[in-house]
Amino acid sequence: MPENKKNQIPIAGIFIPTINRTEFVIRQLRYYASVQCPHTIYIGDSSTKEESEKIDTEIKKLGSRINAKYYYLPNYNDWQAHHYLISQVKEKYICYSGDDDYQIPNSVTQCIEFLENHPDYTSASGYAVSFRIKDGKPYGEIQRISDYRRQQIEDNTASERILRFFGNYYVTHFSVNRTAPMVEYWKNEDNIQNHEFNEILPTSLPVIHGKSKILDCLGFIRQIHDRQYVAPSDFDLITKPTWAHEYALFEKRLAKHVAQTDNIDITKATALVHQAFWLYLSKRLTVQYPQYYPSQRVKTGEMKKILGFLRSKTASHAPLFIKNWYRLAMRQKPLSGHQIHYQVTQPAFKYYKDFKPVMDSLTDPFAPPRTHAVRERWTG
Repeated sequence: MPENKKNQIPIAGIFIPTINRTEFVIRQLRYYASVQCPHTIYIGDSSTKEESEKIDTEIKKLGSRINAKYYYLPNYNDWQAHHYLISQVKEKYICYSGDDDYQIPNSVTQCIEFLENHPDYTSASGYAVSFRIKDGKPYGEIQRISDYRRQQIEDNTASERILRFFGNYYVTHFSVNRTAPMVEYWKNEDNIQNHEFNEILPTSLPVIHGKSKILDCLGFIRQIHDRQYVAPSDFDLITKPTWAHEYALFEKRLAKHVAQTDNIDITKATALVHQAFWLYLSKRLTVQYPQYYPSQRVKTGEMKKILGFLRSKTASHAPLFIKNWYRLAMRQKPLSGHQIHYQVTQPAFKYYKDFKPVMDSLTDPFAPPRTHAVRERWTG
């Protein structure tokens, strides 16, 4: 098994499925080369042949600066590309990155070290932020940064963990996981066709089988833009004729894992999964309705937008005030759950050193040299 020579900690396989977004993939590969990423990069490319050749050429240009494995996967859909790449990973640990995202290699290594010493945990990650660039392009000035929230789930039973997880759903394969169980989790044993269930199944199974940890580091960066895949609304999904049948298969599989992990009756496990997924749907439907029907947004939603705008302006015109406020706030409350979207752009905070190479990678290599500056816009 490949090892990180510096400290003999196992390395991870970072897998990246992509289709016709060559510039984003090349940007990410150059970033990993610039920070001397010790982890193996697996790329599954379902692009047209012309686009795919650009990625393959870039990998060859980077040479020994990265350890990348490239797979051309024409006619593979999203789930098939995920499953194929996961099955190819030879490293003990694994994590997912969208083609427009960034895993922070130093943090991946920290997560591996944690998991090596905590067998009751199935996943670990650092804090995460998301950003926007004007027009959703791969290169440009950052217009907005937000926290990208994920959970730390440390309950002792699968029953408790699954309820907490579906109460605040997040994608666990953005975190570092052990590879062997992930390969099993991604097997579509029941031939479920629903895209949502195909994501939720392998995302929830790690939480059933163990705890998840958030370490005090910057672990994951996500770009938000209009070219991302947008899944159908949950209301549209549950009104499809096939939904009830596929939900029954989904519920049965999750209940089986909960029952085995907690050593409880399958009837009780099924009731717990039923309750947890009902909670998930209730939250999603409430959030999605005003997204699809903006004119129906409640006044509280509008007030949040106003407060967010005012906070953005405060950060823009009084960065020194904001910086000092954060320093004071950090002395008054524990680290867990604090916001870091402002801190990643400020050299005074420790997360900046891992965010700076990401900012540098957003400079168009063909544009005239310029000083990269981040507008002081931020959200909660």
